[in-house]
Amino acid sequence: MRRLILAALLLIATACQTTTPPPAPTPAPQPATPTPEATAQPTPLAVPTAASSFGKPPITPLPLQTPNPGNLDPRFGISEGFRDPQVMAEIGAGWERIVLSWDDIQPDGPDDFSWLGRTVPPRSLADELNRGVKMAGLLQFTPTWAATNLDDPGRSVPQNLDLPDDDPRNYWARFVYETVRYYAGRIDEWIVWNEPEFHPSDAAGQGSYTWLGTDEQFARLMEVAYRAAKRANPHATIAFPGTSYWVDQNSGRPQFYERFLRIESANPQASANHFFHDAVPLNLYRAPDDLVRLHQEFVDLQKRYNVNDTPIWLLELNAMPTDDTTIPCADRHAHNPIQTTQSQQAAYAVQAFALAAAAGYARISFYQMIDDNPCNQSAVWGIVRDDGTQRPVAGSLRTAVHTFSGFVQARFAPLVRSPATWSAWPSDPNSFTPNWQIYDVVFDMPGGRRVTALWNGDGISLRARIPRHSAQAQLLDMEGNSVAGPSSDGPDWSITLPPATAHFAGDPAGYYFIGGEPRLLIEDGVPTDTPVEAPRL
Repeated sequence: MRRLILAALLLIATACQTTTPPPAPTPAPQPATPTPEATAQPTPLAVPTAASSFGKPPITPLPLQTPNPGNLDPRFGISEGFRDPQVMAEIGAGWERIVLSWDDIQPDGPDDFSWLGRTVPPRSLADELNRGVKMAGLLQFTPTWAATNLDDPGRSVPQNLDLPDDDPRNYWARFVYETVRYYAGRIDEWIVWNEPEFHPSDAAGQGSYTWLGTDEQFARLMEVAYRAAKRANPHATIAFPGTSYWVDQNSGRPQFYERFLRIESANPQASANHFFHDAVPLNLYRAPDDLVRLHQEFVDLQKRYNVNDTPIWLLELNAMPTDDTTIPCADRHAHNPIQTTQSQQAAYAVQAFALAAAAGYARISFYQMIDDNPCNQSAVWGIVRDDGTQRPVAGSLRTAVHTFSGFVQARFAPLVRSPATWSAWPSDPNSFTPNWQIYDVVFDMPGGRRVTALWNGDGISLRARIPRHSAQAQLLDMEGNSVAGPSSDGPDWSITLPPATAHFAGDPAGYYFIGGEPRLLIEDGVPTDTPVEAPRL
């Protein structure tokens, strides 16, 4: 019950984001008289008169994705990073999600593709591609002219969805085909919708829902998108929508992903089409511990439906601060029941990226680059404020990405508290809370370098001991600054870990949903196959 309370509050805090259309009856967001970039315009697309009449992709002002010039790691990303390219470059993230709204690209009708390639500034997108950033496009929001529900068109099931995916009258299929074709070689990863599991009646719904169709209609939407995208770009990766987990959990429903797999298991064409998805993303906030448990839960779910080895992504990670008094409408966010300081948010970023890497997520992305007006948002999302100033999380993300990028393998070996004072996962599979006292994530890097991320799960300072594998080592804080230590203690390194402070009133006494400030131990000359042992006190 304690974690359910936390989750419900968490979901209210994530009532999601700038990609959500306004509540009914207002239509889904449209570009406010957008101004095209002063660059060469894409060649207009011919209207197909039959399924066989698709031509070559039009010429665009975007460069093709080239071998990574910046040696960036696409496993670590920032959502909408192009909105502050300098900070994006400083952090060194190698992946980002951008929103390509159907309603923005085709505002006026099925033959109107005049905004294709211009809803995201081409010059900004080209700059990211030229630096070696791998892009993923999010496709969602039905335009009014294509909607079956004119009371709330943005969230509506599209017209003619049951027509074949190569029929030009299937408007969703045609939009997906033309968009994926247009960006082929520039954007080769695509996500179909975001958080369709929210229902208007859910406690956390409150305007954040994005889909008003049935589960069966969404399965059809996914089938059509998958086939159309693969026709346009056979090399494309087509991902299931990011889902939040907690809204279904708290509403007593099976997970949206499980419901989709159950529907498709009865489809004789599903197996030959990889169940119409190549990756499954999650949007998880606040508690790094959830990343480990839920990765295992979704792996187990995939095994039950024989979609093993389908990559799991993290599209949205954040622990939104409540103590930033410098922003407009600060008081609106200061009273959130899950109090989180900017320093705790910075610690969260390192912990979340480390645990996600060890759990095995193929994409790990922080949401998002800028606040986008806190007065209109349900939480303070940005790495960067709207005035361009950076929060401490910018520095800790830079440290994490620069230190972890390129890792060969990542392993998690926590010290478990003894005795346990609450029923803990994984010993209790029905629990949402683990019992880890010291967190130890070990990254094996190329060239024999080992990076060990350590942090404290207790509310008092602890001195951790871990096996020593080199004669010398460097110890960094979450800002990347050298700190005193580690000290040699026989065959071990001894490291002092600051206490955890992020406690929620509904949690067990002694449990902290974000650990203390992490420390990064760097050793050289360590063979990759060197075992990882849990820390000791």
